[in-house]
Amino acid sequence: MHIPIYDPLNQALYFVIPGQEQSNPLRGERHVFVCGALQNPEKLGALLGRSPAFAPAVVKGYQRGSETIGGVDVAFMLPSTDPVAVLTGVVWLDLSEQDIELIEGLELAGDLRKRIVIEAVCGELRLKAFTYVKA
Repeated sequence: MHIPIYDPLNQALYFVIPGQEQSNPLRGERHVFVCGALQNPEKLGALLGRSPAFAPAVVKGYQRGSETIGGVDVAFMLPSTDPVAVLTGVVWLDLSEQDIELIEGLELAGDLRKRIVIEAVCGELRLKAFTYVKA
């Protein structure tokens, strides 16, 4: 179970596993923004074998969409034509290379998505993060 931590300097709320309160994962190097099923800490924890820190976040200029592929609806993060579009999601914070490889094994399966770098906003903080959009 994650516990909430508030960073007053950046006016950002993030969540960590008890015992990890001393480090601020917002200062990490590798973050991943997701807006679908991987927002669920239990689902991501099962994939990674651990529960990393996360923060609620938004990205500007994107929207959710889906497409039927092989008879199955597949969800995608898509660029938006709406100039004020904002997409809500979660940023998984300070991930290892191994964590990212596991996430990409799922996100990039079937070559339906590609990895890009975006700016995710957490409170007043802007984080560089990877995300996965329709290829």
